Amino acid sequence: MRLPEDRTERGGHPAILTPGLAWGKEVLRRRVAFLLVIMQLGPMALLPRSIASEAGPAALRLSVGTGRLTVEVARTHEELSRGLMFRRSLGEDAGMLFLLPREGVASFWMANTTIPLSVAFLDRRGEILEIHDLQPLDTRIVSSRSARVRFALEVNRDWFSRHGVRVGQPVRPEGVSWEQIVGGGQDP
Repeated sequence: MRLPEDRTERGGHPAILTPGLAWGKEVLRRRVAFLLVIMQLGPMALLPRSIASEAGPAALRLSVGTGRLTVEVARTHEELSRGLMFRRSLGEDAGMLFLLPREGVASFWMANTTIPLSVAFLDRRGEILEIHDLQPLDTRIVSSRSARVRFALEVNRDWFSRHGVRVGQPVRPEGVSWEQIVGGGQDP
């Protein structure tokens, strides 16, 4: 590619049409740097924030009770903090799996969340320890009674009861183990 000539040498105005060669190299350098950043961040970086957040984290398939779910996996601090906030809807067999930083008591709230949800707290093997219904826009904190929570699974309210899911049942990831999910060996 040939960069444009500097028109100021021929009496042209520097702000009209083609800027100088030095300016052209700077623009080219910035464009290359921008493209390198986009390549590292991936295509989601090009989407407006509201669309990117609607698309959410990567998906994983889970089997539990008589149902199968496609869930987004929240791993990063930002994903864990945002959860399903600001969503307008959630697919019938969709949800979000929260990969908590460590085993312990888990606490959730529904600030900025308008979808009625249920949350299941799971241990490190995927066994359901507790199930709680959550109220839209409720800022009261719902904490687990158990200190063995490693994952939380949010779904549409009553999804668990419609699929015969009860405390003590296992949640099974498809094509991957819980250890791989925790260790990052799964790119859901």
